Amino acid sequence: MHISLADFYPVANGETLDTYCFQRALDHLAARGGGTLSVPPGRYHLGTLVLGSNIHLHLEGGATLLASARIEDYQQHLTQSQAELSQHVLLYAIGQRNITLSGKGVIDGQGEAWFAAEKDEQGYRLPRPQRPRIIVFEDCQQVTLQDFTIVQAPMWTVHLVSCCHVHIDHLTIDNSMSMPNTDALDIDSCEAVFVSNSYLSAADDAICIKTTQKPSHLRRPAQKIMITNCLLRSYSCAFKIGTETFDDIEDVTVSGCTIFDSNRAIGLLSRDGGAFRRLMFSNLTLACRHAPPCHWGKADALFVSVRARDPAVVPGNIEQLQFSNVTGVMEGAINLHAERHGQIRDVMLSNVQLRQIEAQGVEQGHYDVRPPCNPQSPTGMGLDNAYKLDAATGLAFGVAAYPNGLPGVYAQGVENLQLLNLSIARPQPLPPGWCVETVQVFSL
Repeated sequence: MHISLADFYPVANGETLDTYCFQRALDHLAARGGGTLSVPPGRYHLGTLVLGSNIHLHLEGGATLLASARIEDYQQHLTQSQAELSQHVLLYAIGQRNITLSGKGVIDGQGEAWFAAEKDEQGYRLPRPQRPRIIVFEDCQQVTLQDFTIVQAPMWTVHLVSCCHVHIDHLTIDNSMSMPNTDALDIDSCEAVFVSNSYLSAADDAICIKTTQKPSHLRRPAQKIMITNCLLRSYSCAFKIGTETFDDIEDVTVSGCTIFDSNRAIGLLSRDGGAFRRLMFSNLTLACRHAPPCHWGKADALFVSVRARDPAVVPGNIEQLQFSNVTGVMEGAINLHAERHGQIRDVMLSNVQLRQIEAQGVEQGHYDVRPPCNPQSPTGMGLDNAYKLDAATGLAFGVAAYPNGLPGVYAQGVENLQLLNLSIARPQPLPPGWCVETVQVFSL
C-alpha cells in the first residue's frame, strides 16, 4: 500500500503541530500490514512519532520535518534506552521489522533551541536537560536509512539499539560544530550493520559503536559491523568505540574513509566489562587538530585506551587490532595507553604515513584519558568526567603532559605491538618540549 500524507490534511506551515496527522497515517498503514507513506514538500512541525513493522517513510524533495522545541511534545512515548538524561525522541520504533526511511527530504532537529546562545570559557554551549534524540530504533530488524538529510540535532542524532541487519547508505548528518553531545550515528549493541557512502558531521562523535548499560532484554554484544566510503567530521572523535562498553564489541571493519576537522580520528576506549576483538582499519586519510578543551582528545590520530570506570569492574581487553594504509596529519600523537600490561595486545600498524605538525596556543604535548578521571565522581558520565578542572593543574581531570614531551607514538602496557613501515615526519628542528624519540614504548 502506498499513501500520501496529503490525504490526512496536515497544515504543513512549520508552526502548527502536525504530529496527529502523521501518526494517524502511520497507524492507518500499520493496521493494513504496512506500506509506504510519502511526505510531499512542506514544513511539518512534529513531536514523537511511533513507527510499526513494514513501514516505509519516504520524504520527498522539499519535505522538511521540524522537531518541536517543546519537551511536552515528546512525553507520550519514552524510549527504553537512555542517552545522558534523555528518553525523548522524534522518530521511535521498538521490536519492529522492516522499517525504511528514505528520500531527498530533510529532518531539522532545531538544535539551537536547546543550547545556550554563547559558549563558555571552555568552548561549551550548555544544553537544556532532556533533549530529544532524532531517531531511536530499539530491538528492530531489517532497518534501512537511505538518502535523506538530518541537520541541527539537539542530542544524539541516530541511535540504533540492539538492532539486527541495518543498512545505511547515502545518509547525510550535518550538525552544528558548537553543540556537544550531538553524536551523528550511535550503533549500540547491534549486529550485521552496513554503513556506506555517507557524510556524518557533528561536534561530538561522528560514528560511535558502544554497548551501553540498558534493560537486560536489550543487552547483547555489538558485532559484524562494516563502515565504508564515508566522510567523517568531528570536534571530538570521528570514529569511536566506547566509552560505554558493558558488553563485547567484535568484528568491526572500517575502510576507505576520510576524516577531517577532528580532535581525534580514531578512538577505542574500553571502560567497562566488555572486550574488543578483531578490529580492522584500512585505507584511511585523516587530519587531526586541537578542538576546544571541552572535547575529549588532543588531536590524536589514533587513541587506544583501557582503564577502569568503576573500581569494582575490570575493563575488557582490546586485542587483534590492525591499522593499514593510513595517511594524514596530526597535531597530537598515536597513543596506546593501558593501566595494566597486556590489556591492549596483538596490535599491528603497517604502512602508516603521518606528518606531525606544530600547533599554536593549545595544549600541545598533552594527552587526554577522559573519562573517568574526576575523583569526586569516579563512575560518572558526561559532564562529570568531561568538564571538571583540577585546581592543581588548571586542566581537566585526565589531561596531563607526556612524560618526556610529545612523541610520535606513545605505547604503555601494550603486549605484542608490531610497527611495520611506519613513517612519522616531524618538524626539524623539533619544537621546544617535544620528545626527541619518535616512538616511546613502556611496560607496566
